[in-house]
Amino acid sequence: MEMKGRIYFFLISLILIFSDKTNAQKFGGSINIGFNASQIDGDRLAGYDKVGFNVGIGSSYNLTSPWQLNIDFLFSQRGSQSKLIADKYEPIRKITLNYLELPVYLSYQDWYIDDEDYFKIQGFAGLSYGRLFSVKNRLNDPDYDELNFIKTDISYLLGAKYYFTKHWGINGRYTRSLFRMYKNPDDGSKSLLGYFLNFGIIYKIL
Repeated sequence: MEMKGRIYFFLISLILIFSDKTNAQKFGGSINIGFNASQIDGDRLAGYDKVGFNVGIGSSYNLTSPWQLNIDFLFSQRGSQSKLIADKYEPIRKITLNYLELPVYLSYQDWYIDDEDYFKIQGFAGLSYGRLFSVKNRLNDPDYDELNFIKTDISYLLGAKYYFTKHWGINGRYTRSLFRMYKNPDDGSKSLLGYFLNFGIIYKIL
């Protein structure tokens, strides 16, 4: 199945799950809107200066309380940048990496609000599958050819969520790649390791 077909299948599956009243008590859905602050080890740049979007939808399945299984489907902009704000003395050097990201993680929930039936706090950990679909290289560095970035990324993630109400919350997440993201064409070795911080707003549909 092609990438577009997998995406459509995933979205349709979520809609069918959430529309089923029998599953409503077990399953939940959310809209996630946020941003990444990212960098890359090995590119001779430092700091979380590359800011990009991190938006998409999320699904959850309530296991034995207080545990919950989560799967998100996100558009995630990562990469690296020489500085956060441009000035007239030196142009910004950056790499923009656009991913479709599928994080799968286990959450532990706490601080239950009985009268509204929700948990205010979640701590979570898991793995994320990322598929790189476009690269924009503005480093002006011939060492990094856009065609040699590895398409598949596997990362681990750690984070927390805090809900102000039953529907509205915020999240913070740290994600780091497990494997190198660039293949050197001369010797076949791999270099560059990506990681990023994510902050966002959550709206729970169910």
